[in-house]
Amino acid sequence: MKEEKTKIEVTRIEQSAGGDPLKLEYDDISPFTGNKCVLIEADPANNIESRICMETGFTTSDKFKIGSPTITEYESMIPQLYKDTKYTDNLLEQVWYLSTMRTAVGCLYADGNTKDDFVWKLAEVKELTSEERKEYPVEGKTDEYHTHIVDIDNAEEFPKNDFKSAIDKFYELIGNINEN
Repeated sequence: MKEEKTKIEVTRIEQSAGGDPLKLEYDDISPFTGNKCVLIEADPANNIESRICMETGFTTSDKFKIGSPTITEYESMIPQLYKDTKYTDNLLEQVWYLSTMRTAVGCLYADGNTKDDFVWKLAEVKELTSEERKEYPVEGKTDEYHTHIVDIDNAEEFPKNDFKSAIDKFYELIGNINEN
């Protein structure tokens, strides 16, 4: 029988008056750092709770229960780096993975060959010129081309131990686009 959740906290996010990085109200202790730096968000439509450690960039969800078929399915679609760095949290009975965050303006993700040498990258979405579009055909469609790409060639890099700077820059990018 699945245990009902009686309380799910939704984190409030506030922008400071001077345009400083977002100030977050954290909900839980990180299993990685021991600091109170985990945000918990819930989707009331499906009663799924997600967590992200804002210091390390690891994330988990109710869907990532240890031994669940969802883990096998998810791991068939993610890079080896994400599998190599996963963390099994026996207290929550969930598996944590490195985060990937996508919006209409950018993508924040981990990149590297091993768990010891990866970096965080922030790639902006770039609008393609009509000439550039010809290099990016839509698969399965004749004479149809993508209009935007995630510009991974010019992604900004952050050290693996500095997820905070990477996510601050990600939120800044989102804020800049929303202001225009």
